[in-house]
Amino acid sequence: MTENWAHYQPVEIQAGPKVHAGVGKHVAARKVLLVTTEGLIQRGAVERLLAVLPAAEWRTLSVPPNPELEYLEAQAGPLREEAFEILVAFGGGSAMDSAKALAAALAGGPGWSLARQLAQPPAPLAAALPVCCLPTTVGTGAEVTPFATIWDRKRRKKHSLDAPGLFPKAAFLEPESTLSLPESQLRWGALDAISHALESLWNRRATPVSLAWARESLAVALAAFPQALARPDDLAARAALQQSGLLAGLAISQNRTALAHAVSYPLTAAFGLPHGLAASFTLPALVDLVTENQAWRRPEDAALAARAAELLAGQNLAGRLSAYVTPAEVLDSHAEMFAPGRAENFRLPMTADALKKILEKSLEAVI
Repeated sequence: MTENWAHYQPVEIQAGPKVHAGVGKHVAARKVLLVTTEGLIQRGAVERLLAVLPAAEWRTLSVPPNPELEYLEAQAGPLREEAFEILVAFGGGSAMDSAKALAAALAGGPGWSLARQLAQPPAPLAAALPVCCLPTTVGTGAEVTPFATIWDRKRRKKHSLDAPGLFPKAAFLEPESTLSLPESQLRWGALDAISHALESLWNRRATPVSLAWARESLAVALAAFPQALARPDDLAARAALQQSGLLAGLAISQNRTALAHAVSYPLTAAFGLPHGLAASFTLPALVDLVTENQAWRRPEDAALAARAAELLAGQNLAGRLSAYVTPAEVLDSHAEMFAPGRAENFRLPMTADALKKILEKSLEAVI
């Protein structure tokens, strides 16, 4: 942990049954862009949401998974002309990331470009429209972070829009909204939260606040994850997983992610791995490495991490990964896995050869 640290977390948070109605005070009498997914529209969830909110001028945009740079740029132009005042993200990480990116694009005015904003070095983000997040998944934490992940698969790149102005205005966690999640998405979301928590515990940029959130997130996830998988209708377990994801999101909002996420980006960009799987399959090997080097900050961190590694070992992560990519393809991608702003956050020094050994250890079951 650095000697000097700072903390900024401006998101209003409401959690519990029927809290979605609370977004009403933010959208009343305003022109609203609702960013959601086709699945939520088809299942009637969007209609049910709008029924509990006050009158406002709504426009619904259905976005695809893992928003692409070209897609968001194409949407931004026509949407600018509609003079929206606020965005509501209703869905998973893709809906929330898309809403944040569009909030920046719509505030940027004519001629503003996401591509130019993301160019190196990025220009400061001048402004963004307010965003309210209503997550329908567990684990992403995007409802409380100032980041938006944007993909460019043609160039096998993952971009991150990152600015204090992208912190959502408010987040509303209603566990009932997760009941339609299939087991695979529940699993990937929970693994993403566990990854965020562990990445915070071994993070060079960790603060006392982010460490406290990460420890609690991991403890909650370790108890709730097996319960939620065994009992899909267990609303209390789903609420706990939402809470775990929120706490881990609060942690990474301060310290960002680290090496496991840097490993994940080229695999998702090139091979379409679900993010939770891509960001978690190296975690047991990384836990072993940190333990061997006695690099945990507290003994309880080592104990929590050991429990997490045991849980992850039972998830057949290497086998699940092999449905998307071969071990050779993973190993061949190792040079791309030193993502700036992420890989260097890992507490221990890392080289390309050392990372390759971590990948080999993580893939032992399928090599």
